[in-house]
Amino acid sequence: MNSDGFKAAGAYVTKSLTVLLTLVALLLAGFLLQSKLTGTEPAIAGCKLYIVMSGSMEPALKVGSIVGVKPLAPEEVRPGDIVTFRSEHNSSVTTHRVNRVEADENGLLFYTKGDANEVEDPSPVEPRHLIGKVVLTVPYVGYLFAYARTPQGARTLFGLAVLVVAGELVYNFMTGKKQSRRAATEANAESPPEGRL
Repeated sequence: MNSDGFKAAGAYVTKSLTVLLTLVALLLAGFLLQSKLTGTEPAIAGCKLYIVMSGSMEPALKVGSIVGVKPLAPEEVRPGDIVTFRSEHNSSVTTHRVNRVEADENGLLFYTKGDANEVEDPSPVEPRHLIGKVVLTVPYVGYLFAYARTPQGARTLFGLAVLVVAGELVYNFMTGKKQSRRAATEANAESPPEGRL
């Protein structure tokens, strides 16, 4: 590969990384804005997004993962499903595996357990506390989301976005100057010398 090939490959990699970083920054900013405006969890394609904060579901769900939770009718829940639910006593959210499903005079009850836990959760989950079933997991991205939700993280995200845009502008400016000089040099080389009379 000649030097022009390396330059082209380097420009392609740089451009790809710039686009990727810009998309990630925009995605994070969009999720943060959505969460702030609605006062709820961020969501995409009908799935609410949650960050895995404990190791109770290791190895299936790593700490720091993002899980996408799709609403599910209580009648569709099966043993083995990983579900997300609100605590009966406070607003905390838990994601555990359904160990068994039972019905009593009040309806269905879901007995859950973290994969890394020795025993079932102390209270069964009632259908009204069920948020949905985990349908997507992205390892470790939750750390980035959690950081972006802090004031310092929001400032850092904004700063990175400004740097990416500024870098792209400088790159385009420098590339444009080089192309202008190259075009001027080629135009001068192609024009015939002026003759003397």
